[in-house]
Amino acid sequence: MQAGDIGWERFGDEVLSDRSHRLIFILEASIDWNVTLYQRPHHMALALGKLGCLVLYRTTGDGVVGFRSIGTNVWLTNDPKVEAIDGAVRCFYSTTLFAEDRDFLSAKKSGFVTYEYIDHIDASISGGTSSLRRLLKLKQVAFANADLVVSSAKLLQEEAVQACGAARCVFVPNGVDVAHYRNEGHATYDISSALQAFKDSHRNIVGYFGAIAPWLWYELVAEISEMMPDVGFVFIGPDYSGCIPLLPRRSNVLYLGPVDYKNLPSYARLFDACFIPFVMGDIARATSPLKLFEYFALEKPVVVTGDMQECVVYEEVFSGNNAIEFARAIENALNVRNDPSFKRRLSDLADANRWDIRAETYVSKIESLIASADPVP
Repeated sequence: MQAGDIGWERFGDEVLSDRSHRLIFILEASIDWNVTLYQRPHHMALALGKLGCLVLYRTTGDGVVGFRSIGTNVWLTNDPKVEAIDGAVRCFYSTTLFAEDRDFLSAKKSGFVTYEYIDHIDASISGGTSSLRRLLKLKQVAFANADLVVSSAKLLQEEAVQACGAARCVFVPNGVDVAHYRNEGHATYDISSALQAFKDSHRNIVGYFGAIAPWLWYELVAEISEMMPDVGFVFIGPDYSGCIPLLPRRSNVLYLGPVDYKNLPSYARLFDACFIPFVMGDIARATSPLKLFEYFALEKPVVVTGDMQECVVYEEVFSGNNAIEFARAIENALNVRNDPSFKRRLSDLADANRWDIRAETYVSKIESLIASADPVP
């Protein structure tokens, strides 16, 4: 428990009693708040709060006892009494580590429920066979019962619309907190001496931040790092499923481990270009990478594998389907890294894909559905 945590009664008196909130969201437990890899639930919670919604972010960890303020209108909570809040929107994520289909059906009995379909459900993402079965069952129940299905990628949206009908679906890709990446104060954080030395010893740096996970194309990384010995390849992020040994052991490949979100801009500003080397296939085709828009905000050219449909829709993004094409794409990206016109285009793309825009789409769709369901007096 931290100083400042408050109980249910005080929360009710001081927060719930305020009827000016646009909507009340309960983000069901999917991932703890205090993790090194900031993800969609974190960003969406903060963006919804800034739009005037009250957001309750449920957690099974984080040391909270009761309720803890973590942002404008955003509260971290482990109190099950929130399930009794009248009129709240209950949000379940397709990637949740905790929820089961019965939790979804229970929430449905008491109000408006949304299902955030944010990744292709696959064993390499879902954490094993038992978790895969649980998430597929949750998806089946959600498609049948959700008041709204929120999809992060066009491929997922097409599947949801086919299963649920367009009226119950909305397309809300990932976004970016542009202020975070443009905040000059964040550039003052110290970076590791290993990164600075690596930068000094290579002609150019191509960087990645995110999970070091099974969906990265390690064979491709091995090939391009061998083909481009004067380019340094940097990986930042937590190890998912013991994948660090899959990174090439070469002098021009550097793994730095996780870096706190507040420090990422300082590190990434040293990159000359960024890349997202996902394995070709269903996961790549159905992923809207958060990091794409964060790279845009940093005004860094981006190279991806060709199956990443949510990335290659932007003509500014470079892509390749094999090592030779990917290496050529990196060279093309590096050629424009200092082009003022190109950098301005990336900045404009970041502005067009802000989290507050995403959250407004989400809220407006819910408000429309609630209004259409209200009986005419």
